[in-house]
Amino acid sequence: MNRSDVAKAWARLLSELADVPVTVEWERPAWRVRWCDGPTRDALMTRAAALGAYRFGPPLLVEEMRFSRSVSAQAIALGWLAVGGPPSVRLADGMVAVEAFCEATGYPATRFDDRVLGAADLLLRLSGSDHYEMGRLLAGAVPAVPPAVPLPDTGPALRGRTETRWSRGGPPEELLGPPDVSIPTAEHDANEQDAQMGATECQHCGQPINRSGRGRPAKYCSGTCRTAAHRALHAAGSPAGH
Repeated sequence: MNRSDVAKAWARLLSELADVPVTVEWERPAWRVRWCDGPTRDALMTRAAALGAYRFGPPLLVEEMRFSRSVSAQAIALGWLAVGGPPSVRLADGMVAVEAFCEATGYPATRFDDRVLGAADLLLRLSGSDHYEMGRLLAGAVPAVPPAVPLPDTGPALRGRTETRWSRGGPPEELLGPPDVSIPTAEHDANEQDAQMGATECQHCGQPINRSGRGRPAKYCSGTCRTAAHRALHAAGSPAGH
């Protein structure tokens, strides 16, 4: 297999796992692996090393690969918002903090709510995507901009799941995608739909009742069940033998 085919195979595998485009190119004396804003460098490099031990298709040693993750202007803006803009912070020191945040944060655009994402877009437009200008604008904001707090549920280190075929004795499932990946079943989908529609169960026969419109939710699926339930209730409350 030539180098072009090797690069394409690894690029496809790593793109599937990262859930962002990943390029793999031969640049003497090593393979260059590049992507933007997706998983952290450590996350993708560690997974590639683990998968390389299972002799994935093309003969390529992970030790020969150089991983390089870049960050977009949006990620830098989110980094500035995460650091905050107190006037006492020097721009150079703030930029160091922003770069450290971006390096340690995978999938930055998924870490914040719509309010922070909107603020990042505004910061991009006002600064002309200039990294230091973003910090200057925040430092001069009145009132001061407090640090943005990331969302509590940050998701897996690698969001994607590979569909690449492996020979017998391939890697375990947790190396092929996030360990918490679940495939919804038809029953799960039905239950989810029932929950959204406000479905309840008939208190007599147990059949689901799809609630529609306003008003008090029904306890029984039909008049027959309602009558039968009332008769059973009265029978249970009557003295024995009467």
